[in-house]
Amino acid sequence: MKSCNFCLMNKTVSSLKIDKKGRCQFCLIHQKMENEYPLNKNTKKELEKIVNKIKLSGKGKKYDCICGISGGRDSSYMLYYVKVILGLRPLAVHYDNGFNSDISVRNIYNICEKLEVDLETEVENWDNFKEILRALFISSVPDVDIATDIGIFKTMYKFADKEKIKYVVNGHNFRSEGLDPLVWTYMDPLYLKDICKKHNPKVNLKKFNNFYLRDIFQYKFIKRIKTFLPLNYINLNYSQIEKKLTEEYGWKFYDAHHYESLFTKFLVGYYLPQKFNIDRRITDLSAEIRSNKISKKSGQDILNSPIKLKDKDKVIKYVLSKLDFNDEEWEVIMNSKNKNYKDFNNYLNYFKFLKFFVIILVKIKIIPMILYLKFFEQ
Repeated sequence: MKSCNFCLMNKTVSSLKIDKKGRCQFCLIHQKMENEYPLNKNTKKELEKIVNKIKLSGKGKKYDCICGISGGRDSSYMLYYVKVILGLRPLAVHYDNGFNSDISVRNIYNICEKLEVDLETEVENWDNFKEILRALFISSVPDVDIATDIGIFKTMYKFADKEKIKYVVNGHNFRSEGLDPLVWTYMDPLYLKDICKKHNPKVNLKKFNNFYLRDIFQYKFIKRIKTFLPLNYINLNYSQIEKKLTEEYGWKFYDAHHYESLFTKFLVGYYLPQKFNIDRRITDLSAEIRSNKISKKSGQDILNSPIKLKDKDKVIKYVLSKLDFNDEEWEVIMNSKNKNYKDFNNYLNYFKFLKFFVIILVKIKIIPMILYLKFFEQ
């Protein structure tokens, strides 16, 4: 069986590579991230340098950074950490794709209210977004949530530009979340455009918050907006975090990671494992193993347990009804040949052609290291 000797990545990841020492490419990527964000005596000083730059860039403005918030644990804690611990003045931005759960909505409003942080919500055009999601499902790719991810990124940068803010804060942390394989989650605007063109002529991408290369150029090079990942500078303890959020900010847990959204709950709890044999717990648990948060045996025991989805039938019925899929259409989708980004037009070869230029941008902190590693070292 093809599997990593150190983490839980196994043959369910078709792109898995194992070196002579038995390590997978994701373990090597993790080590490079540790080198980029080491937890040592200098960590606090490095963090303070960045925070001081953010404060200086926001001098005289109402806000000095944008924080995306979903109502999930990481984004909720990030908002608390940025406002209370780092002393920044964030504007919270939420992207509503039409699948917010009641819990996530309450979490967002509770923490923003208690932290006295202003909130802006971008509501996607549902009629058009529904057609985009239908195209993604019909195309038989696993990364049907990329439309939401792209919408989130575009919304945060759009508000940063509007408010003349130079820093967008991202809540991803590699020590607890890891990195999804490209064959599971690939994201670029050309990929999405090709899928929509081939599988649903009703889609109008001009009405969607797509994140084109021209947007990257505008926001990164003309507007000089940078990405800040504060949670990479601390060693997170989720039990303590959940306790603080629950007791002090009225936050509520939603059964499992990614379940704050009804759409990702549907994907992670049913669609991905059922159709693609993808268990998203592998990436999170593997990251925790590499970070010495849990043992490999403990992680494997969790992975051996079934994926829990308490209200499975209800969730499936809700999502399929909202997307206007009947039983026959859905059966065709579930039995169609599985595909991924390699089956559609995308920018990956263009990115690789510009690799040297991208490395320079990473070194001068224009592009986050995690993006470089995701696209170039898998």
